[in-house]
Amino acid sequence: MTSDVETKKKLRRQVKADLVEATPRAGGWGHWILSAPGIGFSGWLWIDLFRILSPIQSRPIEIVLGVLSFGLLILFPFGYGAHRLVTSFPRMFQQAGWDVLPRETVRPQELPSVRYEFSTKERAVTDGRRVILRVAQGWVYLEIGAILAGFVIMIPLFFSAIEFGFGR
Repeated sequence: MTSDVETKKKLRRQVKADLVEATPRAGGWGHWILSAPGIGFSGWLWIDLFRILSPIQSRPIEIVLGVLSFGLLILFPFGYGAHRLVTSFPRMFQQAGWDVLPRETVRPQELPSVRYEFSTKERAVTDGRRVILRVAQGWVYLEIGAILAGFVIMIPLFFSAIEFGFGR
């Protein structure tokens, strides 16, 4: 068994590659659609808290100020930060947010056995459109993280519910 594992490790081909920041298709609309439930829920919660804590008595003004403050204080910083965190560790997050450009030819049959060694990471030029794309990608990463965290949290809740007689 040990020799079998060592053989598999030896068969993995090392290929030098460059990472170039990926550009989502269709202007990132798919990312915004995927992240809409998380953004909608957190925006709703933020606006409700804003209305409760606001001294302003005009509901429309509170909603407008709540939406603006949500965008500036929650939407952009959290989305951009999540994108930056995930793309800072390409090996850990399976090259999410990056396009891999191998420096040598890799045949399709070799793809499962190739291990890329990244030599450079090249981010795209930062402009307003790119910032919005990064925010959209970041919110998708946050949404995925929330789903995974919810899955892990549900395990003890399930056993707790069984212990108290639910589901019988």
